[in-house]
Amino acid sequence: MPTQSTAPAGPGKSITATELAVIHERLDAGDSRMQRIEERIDEQAAAARANAESTAELVEMFKAFQGAFRVLQYFGKLAKPLGAIVALLAAVAGLWTAAKGGGLR
Repeated sequence: MPTQSTAPAGPGKSITATELAVIHERLDAGDSRMQRIEERIDEQAAAARANAESTAELVEMFKAFQGAFRVLQYFGKLAKPLGAIVALLAAVAGLWTAAKGGGLR
């Protein structure tokens, strides 16, 4: 690679063919590097989209489980008072049967 001039070309100074070749080399290298970076970004974005699509079903399943557990929680909250109501109705039914059958005297 040719040596680079330390003084920049300014008004009244011209760029030599060697300096121009170095500039073009560096621009070409930067362009190919940028293309490789863009390709990697596209690959990573495609991989991220694939991961999002494959995990979407799992997320949906977990949300369904979350809803099911919420329903079970409500049943758990209702079970104690419902148990007391059922026990009361059974006691009343037992008393009614005993009273009708002549068991209570």
